[in-house]
Amino acid sequence: MAIAIIGGTGVDEMACFSGGKASTVTTRFGSADIISGKLDQIELVFVPRHGLGHAVPPSRINYRAQIAALKSLQVDCAIGVCAVGSLKAELGCGSFAVLSDFIDLTKHRQDTFFDGEDGVVVHTDFTNPYCQAVSDALRRACSEIGVVYESQGIYVGVEGPRYESPAEIKLYASWGAHVIGMTNLPEVVLAREAGLCYGALAIVTNPACGISPTPLAHEEVREAMAAAGQSLQSVLLNAITRISGEHSCICRENKGLIL
Repeated sequence: MAIAIIGGTGVDEMACFSGGKASTVTTRFGSADIISGKLDQIELVFVPRHGLGHAVPPSRINYRAQIAALKSLQVDCAIGVCAVGSLKAELGCGSFAVLSDFIDLTKHRQDTFFDGEDGVVVHTDFTNPYCQAVSDALRRACSEIGVVYESQGIYVGVEGPRYESPAEIKLYASWGAHVIGMTNLPEVVLAREAGLCYGALAIVTNPACGISPTPLAHEEVREAMAAAGQSLQSVLLNAITRISGEHSCICRENKGLIL
């Protein structure tokens, strides 16, 4: 079984990827950078979501190429790691959230493999948006490592690259969402369409705009991710060992349709 981690700062520094083989995978949706590594006997693939130089903004990421690349490498399971702002006072900087549901407010992204161009019409069920097996592994890992985390995080996905207005944040918080970010959508949707077992771990890097007492800056996000780096790596390595075995779930119903 091959397992992928999709993310950025704090993930690319994991020992299992240091000295790994970097390559570019070409798919019919475009190309994606990947780094191959290994943990004991588990084959790992790291996808630097923003590219190897971290130069691609969230709204310009080729999410379809990245997920299609994982399919072509016969990856079975993937964990998406994303930096988020908190909509809840109890979720402070450095706390984690295992995502269980989402609200998609992105606008201009290529968000499906099933756009009708190849004559295939598919309506994918999202009753359980994230793989239950991968999510359970992340929850157990968070508990065992001892990090503060939300076990059923609801994620608001926004287009960016701007941060949100205070009025927007007030609205999203009233919907019952826990965190807000720019990178988990359409990644989670495409992963399900591709038949991957996909779970997501969000790291709170800042209170959301209007909740934060000071204006937000991207450097604040980078510093918070760096501070959470060791805990993040411990949780990911723990979760990887838990999902390396066989499990049954509904995620693979579309397996084989996009390639």
